[in-house]
Amino acid sequence: MYSIEQVKEGVKSPSLFKRGMINICWRGISTVSRKMLGQNDPPIPERDWDNLLLLDACRYDLFEELNSLPGELNSYYSVASNTTEYVQRTFNGNEFPDIVCVTSTPKYYKPNVEDSFHDIIHVWREDWNTELGTITAETMNKHVLQAIDEYPSKRILAHYIPPHQPFIGPTGQEIPHEVRFSGDVIAQDTEAPNLWGSIRNGEIEPDRVRQAYRENLELTLPAIEEILDELPGKTVVTSDHGNVFGSFNEWGVVGHPPYRHIEPLIKVPWLVHSNGDRKDIYEGSIDRDNTDINHELVEERLGDLGYLE
Repeated sequence: MYSIEQVKEGVKSPSLFKRGMINICWRGISTVSRKMLGQNDPPIPERDWDNLLLLDACRYDLFEELNSLPGELNSYYSVASNTTEYVQRTFNGNEFPDIVCVTSTPKYYKPNVEDSFHDIIHVWREDWNTELGTITAETMNKHVLQAIDEYPSKRILAHYIPPHQPFIGPTGQEIPHEVRFSGDVIAQDTEAPNLWGSIRNGEIEPDRVRQAYRENLELTLPAIEEILDELPGKTVVTSDHGNVFGSFNEWGVVGHPPYRHIEPLIKVPWLVHSNGDRKDIYEGSIDRDNTDINHELVEERLGDLGYLE
């Protein structure tokens, strides 16, 4: 539900109010949809893994097509259709003292989320690629391996940005900057100058964005393959949500707005790779002594990733 403050903001902004009403409707539709399709997979923390590599916005069908990683691939239904919803549903207000989170996205920078883990490592604070406006998989690998060494008895959850925009491949680099670095919003909000709105308005061909998205995953998978053999125990490669392309589809959705629990947005890969003995996992305390973070920096990084909140 929405707070009084959010309702007041909605009254001031008709567009925001409309977006909120659409979200409420979709929440109801999504609840029914998940029950009808039998989408009752347990949330990530309850599943069996030692290390989990989460590729942001990675559709199952594209991953299946491009995948050459060692291991057994299956599908999994995520609890959410965008990252904010995913983080809230999965971690907000819960405690996982056996998990260390390594994140390249500022979406985990919230007290009720940060306090969920034994420790959280904000890679985006120190290793942001200002030229590309993101953090590459190769850079993330370095921090994941450091966490493995520092926390050998903890589960490691690593949230990679690609294949989520910004698009860093040749096709993506040709997309105008103001489009390439803008965000994932409700498709019906055609006034917003963003990537998905540009698709909806016919300002950019869906195939160009689809190819740019594909290139992001193609550039990411070799780095994932490289790190798999260095991660001990049972490693899972998965995603928080998918993506929808096209100027219009039967759902009236493009991008990955929240609460749209349709198959293209919640069906994600679940690849399991084993390497030697399982890790001996021990629960520890929750580290709540997090260093203060510059809020302007958070907004800047989220802007680079296309979150116009």
